Amino acid sequence: MSDITYRPYQERDAADIKSMIDEAFGIHRYLEKERLLGSALEIYLRERLSASTYTQVAEKDGRAVGVIMGRVPGHPRIPHAARNRMLNGAHMVKILVTGLSDLSSLAQYAKFHDVYRKLRHGASAPLTDELTLFAVDASTRGTGVGKNLYQNYLRHLRDHGRKDFYLYTDSLCSYGFYERRGMTRVASEDMTIRLDGNTEKLGVFLYAGEVR
Repeated sequence: MSDITYRPYQERDAADIKSMIDEAFGIHRYLEKERLLGSALEIYLRERLSASTYTQVAEKDGRAVGVIMGRVPGHPRIPHAARNRMLNGAHMVKILVTGLSDLSSLAQYAKFHDVYRKLRHGASAPLTDELTLFAVDASTRGTGVGKNLYQNYLRHLRDHGRKDFYLYTDSLCSYGFYERRGMTRVASEDMTIRLDGNTEKLGVFLYAGEVR
């Protein structure tokens, strides 16, 4: 699409990207108190930024409509790491103070980190470079934005001589996108969570791929 431009993340993209994160990963469905959503999305974004060495945003009409982030060990983290950590910490405190009545929702967030650790230990493939965030706005799905972001990320890895990468996803996400591009599910774990106030089973997956 000729009206789409691709560039690194800028702070003005934060609101658009948080909206995409919630739409893609359904963060609001995990929380029983809507007042926690803003802080939960802020924490999610700042953690991804702090963990990443590469970012690219798809922009259309002055609005971010797609984002991808990744991490190559040994490469410098993206700028403003101190600010991202500060914002992350501030919203963590806010959630702890205002979310005491919703501890069950907050505990679910910690469970993901435990499951990710188990997946890493059980993986049958090399885990080197991580795709840390990938989301596309609903208005541009099917237009090639996601494909372009993904291919640009692989080109970045290839240009730096990288050969393997991995990512975490789950059964609520469009994981078929990765399978169609040759990635392999190398570990999986079921976890019981509450979504929209109801107990459900969620499949959490670790995918690995080669840079071709």
